[in-house]
Amino acid sequence: MDGISLILNALELAAVRHRTQFRKGDISTPYINHPIQVANLLVNEANEKDPVLISAALLHDVIEDTVRTKKEKKELIKYIRETFGDEVLAVTLEVTDDRSLSKKERKRLQVVHAPLLSEKAKKLKLADKAMNVRDITGHPPVVWPLKRIKKYFDWSEKVVAGLRGVNKELEDIFDESLETGRVKYFGKL
Repeated sequence: MDGISLILNALELAAVRHRTQFRKGDISTPYINHPIQVANLLVNEANEKDPVLISAALLHDVIEDTVRTKKEKKELIKYIRETFGDEVLAVTLEVTDDRSLSKKERKRLQVVHAPLLSEKAKKLKLADKAMNVRDITGHPPVVWPLKRIKKYFDWSEKVVAGLRGVNKELEDIFDESLETGRVKYFGKL
């Protein structure tokens, strides 16, 4: 499968898997917009052109957020491997949280594992964190008080500290997004 086919097939699978989901922001954006925005950021702002990375960006939340059972998860992983190959699956799995763990533990592990990720997974995680910060800044989850926004910003900064060194543009995008968010909500850095 050529690069464009790989990306379009990943987009189609992500759209099908996320079809009933919405972001937590104040305007209830369809969830599929998020992986599209992450892929778009990688291509058009960070100059990343690798079809494996872009496909994994489109698929980065499908395993974590669209399966309900262990059997369904196993079947989806098998399907991704057969359809997109081992490398797309590997990058996707590297950025997939284990939902059987508590939220607190998943967040802790993201900080611990960030420096250990492959180069492609680091780029993907950087783009994902930048988009999440942008989304929270522009359209915060309705039920999030300022304290929770601050905690997310501080935590994402800790994750990104372990991702640095793979793409300067991505790092600058994250840093600028974080600064914009902090200024908007807290009036200072």
